[in-house]
Amino acid sequence: DLSPEVFTRLREARVKMVKDLSVSPALAADRAVAARLFGDYPYGRALIGSPETLARVERTDLMLARERFLNPNNATLAIVGGVDERRAMRALKQLLGNWRKSDTLIPPTFRQPDAPDARTLVVDLPGTETVEVRLAARGLARSDKDAAAATLLALAARDLWQTQQPEISKTAHFVRHEEHQLPGIFVLGASVPISDAPTTLAKAREVLTTLAKGGVAPEMLERVRTEALAELSRQLERPEAVADMWLDVDTFRLAAADERLSQLKSVTAADLARTAAKLFKDSPVVSVAAGPAARLKTDLGGAGKVEVLGEAAQPPTPAPAATPVKKQ
Repeated sequence: DLSPEVFTRLREARVKMVKDLSVSPALAADRAVAARLFGDYPYGRALIGSPETLARVERTDLMLARERFLNPNNATLAIVGGVDERRAMRALKQLLGNWRKSDTLIPPTFRQPDAPDARTLVVDLPGTETVEVRLAARGLARSDKDAAAATLLALAARDLWQTQQPEISKTAHFVRHEEHQLPGIFVLGASVPISDAPTTLAKAREVLTTLAKGGVAPEMLERVRTEALAELSRQLERPEAVADMWLDVDTFRLAAADERLSQLKSVTAADLARTAAKLFKDSPVVSVAAGPAARLKTDLGGAGKVEVLGEAAQPPTPAPAATPVKKQ
């Protein structure tokens, strides 16, 4: 129902939800690092929108989007459970029989993002006692042949980070590889005391450098492989996760669940070394720190190495004029 009253109510509820979420320092840091890495490319935008962008959405925008994108041409339906096939098909024909295909599919037309800014981006969150730090590089696509290796690489990077910076284990931290249809993002994140922000970012960079140069030791590979296989097996015990996987198989042309297990089992140390070099060796890396800007600007290196989000850039200091030399 897209009546004006229903649309207005839904939009207001959505704006309120996004405003409530925007106060989260962790979410602010996640959004900032994605925008830093991808710029105006869609992967750099918040999936749930922002209060400003949502406020600009009109009812006609939803009607146009429904007409252009929500059609059976590119839709997949997965049903998992104790369902009689004939009864299910009869019900689906009754419910979806009038759902008409579109004459055309709208192709994506986004250009690739520019090279990111190498300076650390500071998101000013005055009054906070901790800093949310993020370090990110471009990742792999879901269908990439090294996607399984990237999954294990994220777990190995987490363990290596904990080894190089033991105190990180006492705080909230993560390493994840976010896959998309196109290359996604490999990101390290932690919530640390303000004084630890420079060290944490430096250690995170060391982790990526170490992986790019030497890969992962065999004993670490087996440890993270066991963890990844156990997590995937737990997912396969949930019907909703199985349905999601079958949708992924069709949407992203991925391997089925049993093949994914096989792919994780077959990853070698050489695969991890090659994947790490591909992701980190010569690729740009972006960094974000969300916390009190006045303190972070000093701790992270000051002018030239830090940019404060929303702060106007200072004009460059003009060079002194050269003193004319008299000809003899």
